[in-house]
Amino acid sequence: MNRPLEGRIILIAEDEPLIALQMTLALEDEGAFVIRARTLKEAIIGVEDHTLSAAILDHALNDADTSTVCERMSERNIPFVIYSDFERSNGAMLGGIHVEKTGRMPELVAAVKRAIADRPICGPQQIAGLSRAPAASTLRRTLHLS
Repeated sequence: MNRPLEGRIILIAEDEPLIALQMTLALEDEGAFVIRARTLKEAIIGVEDHTLSAAILDHALNDADTSTVCERMSERNIPFVIYSDFERSNGAMLGGIHVEKTGRMPELVAAVKRAIADRPICGPQQIAGLSRAPAASTLRRTLHLS
C-alpha cells in the first residue's frame, strides 16, 4: 500500500474535536503520525518537537490566534498549512499554505503533501532506521476503522 506520508510527524492545532479527528484519521490513512494541540500553549510546545515534518493550524484557537506558532514554524523552517474559515491573514500566517475549512480532507492532505514535498524525513523512525507505519490510533481501533 502506498502511504506517501509514511514516517512524517504532523502537528494539528485545532480546537474543534470533530474536525481534529477528521484530520487525524485522514493523515493517519496516509501513514503520518499525528500530534494534536487544542490550545496555543499546546501548539507552541508541539512546535518545539524537533521531529515535526509539518503542521496544520487553525487560524484561531479558543485562547488565541496562532500567529506566534506560525512565526516559530517559519523560524525553524517547518512548513505549515492554515486550515481556517478566515480570509488570508497577514504577517506570519502568509508563510503557510491556506486551505478553507469548507475544503474536504483530500484537499487538506494534498496541501500537506505539497508543503513537505522534497523534504527529507526526519524523526525517530528515520534515526532508528525503521520504516514502519505508526500504530493505528486507539480511537480508530475502537471504532473498527482500520
